[in-house]
Amino acid sequence: MKANRSIRVKLITLYVAILTLVFVCFGIYIYAGFKTYLTRSLQQTLTWRAQQIASTFLQEIPTKGEAFVSNEIQTRYAPELNQRVIRIADVHGQQVYGSKNSDVLTRIQPELVSGPQVESVPVSSQVSLPSGERLEVIALSRRIADGSIYTVEVGAPETDISTALAGLTWTLIFGFPFLIGLAIGGGYILLGRALRPVDQIVSAAEAITLENLRQRLPVSKTGDEFERLSSALNRMIERLDESFQLTTRFAADASHELRTPLTVMRGELESLIKEPTLNEDLAERIGNVLEEAVRLTRIIEGLLFVSRLETGEAQMRKDKIDLGEMINGIADQMAPLADDKLLNLCRKITPGVLVEGDEIRLKQVGVNLLDNAFKYTPEGGQISLHVWAESNLAIFSISDTGMGISERALPHIFDRFFRAEQARTSRTSGTGLGLSIVQSIVEAHGGKVRVESQEGRGARFRVELPLMKLQPAAMMEKTGVAV
Repeated sequence: MKANRSIRVKLITLYVAILTLVFVCFGIYIYAGFKTYLTRSLQQTLTWRAQQIASTFLQEIPTKGEAFVSNEIQTRYAPELNQRVIRIADVHGQQVYGSKNSDVLTRIQPELVSGPQVESVPVSSQVSLPSGERLEVIALSRRIADGSIYTVEVGAPETDISTALAGLTWTLIFGFPFLIGLAIGGGYILLGRALRPVDQIVSAAEAITLENLRQRLPVSKTGDEFERLSSALNRMIERLDESFQLTTRFAADASHELRTPLTVMRGELESLIKEPTLNEDLAERIGNVLEEAVRLTRIIEGLLFVSRLETGEAQMRKDKIDLGEMINGIADQMAPLADDKLLNLCRKITPGVLVEGDEIRLKQVGVNLLDNAFKYTPEGGQISLHVWAESNLAIFSISDTGMGISERALPHIFDRFFRAEQARTSRTSGTGLGLSIVQSIVEAHGGKVRVESQEGRGARFRVELPLMKLQPAAMMEKTGVAV
């Protein structure tokens, strides 16, 4: 899985982006709505105050005079102490009363509504004080009993509104990231639970190989897309299993049926070539046919063996094998081949590396790999055998200084009938089944075979087998402790 490219990360990223956008839009809406609410509340308060002043004091002007009204407003409302600005002026703009900073007011003259009403509709405006503060101002006009018209203007600074909005802004700035983080954590957990069937499907799918195609993926009975996906994949695996079994049975049956006629052909050809009356040219041609019949026999026997291994029909013994001793024995037997090509055969073998398996089959692995090394290493080259234990593995490697394997051929080196271009153009003969047989035998023993190579610089085959688990008595005997 590539970093930051999983479905969970993609969904979380999309989820965070959408959630952030929603929170930002919601924050803007809350800010605008709260500001509108505070402004309207202040305007209503100022309107109520202006109407109260107009109703209470303007009617007193004709009888008690403007000075009395001014004193009453100053005494009752104390504009400066309450951070208010109040002004009363007549229709000609003559000021009846003015508190501190009233000179900044815009001298609005609202028009009286028509009809019997004697009070105008309140008019709102905003002005700035010298200090930089903004004032919210409400103005209304009233006609009193003697017919005179006066305008009352009441203003208040927007300081409280600004303070409240600043508090809201900081709340949103610090609160939204916390909420987003909380949502991300919750979303990650929920997505983890929702995607858990995917992890189970992936784990089960990675465990399915040619040896256990009868295994199926887990199906969660949820009725969602994951259940349908698991069911569809199980049906596909079932079809693959049927196809593989059919192909394997066909290869095994064909190989089995071809062995008898090929044996008969070889027998007849061998008898025919021994005829004393046979001329030399015909004998050579029959010998070529016999050689190809032998090669075809080896191919069929190899196919039959691999098919039986893959289907589990081949009987595998469980012998206690000293891997180093076995490889040493193979090297001794094949040493004359190395001497013929003047090859330097180096051995570095750790004794007591024990494995459990079929000794005949494992010898076949060693023989095939060593034979390949002899074939593809030129005269005077070097072949190294190395056996050692590492963790819970018994490891056997063969390195050579031969022609190597091209990068293009390396992924297919264990495929059936595959032969690298170097092998095809060389004088060596082969069926293309040797390495496939090696891989099948090693995997049947629960191991792995790997190859490293560079063209022109030799190859290194590494066989890894499970190290044999010794019983306590055997371990004491091996370490020299008396039982």
